[in-house]
Amino acid sequence: MQAVSLDTLAKEYIKSLKVQNFAERTIKEQQRKLGKFFIFLQNLGVERVEQINKGVILDYQTDLYHTINHLGRPNSVCTQNDMLSTVKGFTRFLKQRDFIISDPALDIPYGKTPKTLPRGILTRSEARRIVNAPDTSCSIGYRDKTIMEVLYTTGIRKEELNNLTLNDVDYNDGFLRIICGKGRKDRMVPLGRISCRYLENYIKSVRPDLIKDPYNNHLFLTFRGNTFSKNVVWELVKKYAKKAKIKKNVSPHTFRHTCATAMLKNKADIRAVQELLGHESLDTTQVYTRVTINDLKEVHSKCHPREKDKE
Repeated sequence: MQAVSLDTLAKEYIKSLKVQNFAERTIKEQQRKLGKFFIFLQNLGVERVEQINKGVILDYQTDLYHTINHLGRPNSVCTQNDMLSTVKGFTRFLKQRDFIISDPALDIPYGKTPKTLPRGILTRSEARRIVNAPDTSCSIGYRDKTIMEVLYTTGIRKEELNNLTLNDVDYNDGFLRIICGKGRKDRMVPLGRISCRYLENYIKSVRPDLIKDPYNNHLFLTFRGNTFSKNVVWELVKKYAKKAKIKKNVSPHTFRHTCATAMLKNKADIRAVQELLGHESLDTTQVYTRVTINDLKEVHSKCHPREKDKE
């Protein structure tokens, strides 16, 4: 068995992720999570790879359960499982490369995640109020209105919106091309007629006022002509939700939840919604089918005979 330091093995693991073409953001997250595990190993006195056994990893899982995060709360089950997943990936790599004889994390189960519903889904009226909140009489306001329309009609992620280029927009046929979405997967997303109109006007009449670098092909630009930083869209959605006097906690992902829920309420096929959102698993999309059960309360109050009694 090779005598290799844990730090060297970690570097080899990260290198293998790069070879497998994982996204840079994913790789950085893996580095961060693996670093947390290594701190745990150091505190436990584990210095050699052969010391990483099933008991150590179970202890780490228990430690994750008891750890209080930066918000002063225990880690969620999803967070615990996410951290454990990194360890499982690392030990699987060690076994595949013959640094260890057997994978100590192979049979360790994940924590059972609670089935929660997406929160803060917007009503049709609330969504329209946010979408209509920007002042379209100025270039920035028209840009922001276009962004709100795109988020609402497509349900794309804010990172996917940030990465859109002029080449990704087809407002004539009504499609967006999402290049290297989550999981490095490309997909085509349909655009509604209203968002097509705003995109065409933005590209032809508004974006030329913002462009400074003719080689910058990104669709949405700041007033200085720069590409958006990762938090700009989040801040814009917060700004217009506040302007629209929406009390719910609204983020770009809220539009994603709202889009999916509305589509399913209006009898869209769940696999079509899965494709629209770019979900790898249908299970991820099915969470939105449970949201529509909230409509039963309204149906119940209108249709149940007891609800018509006066007492």
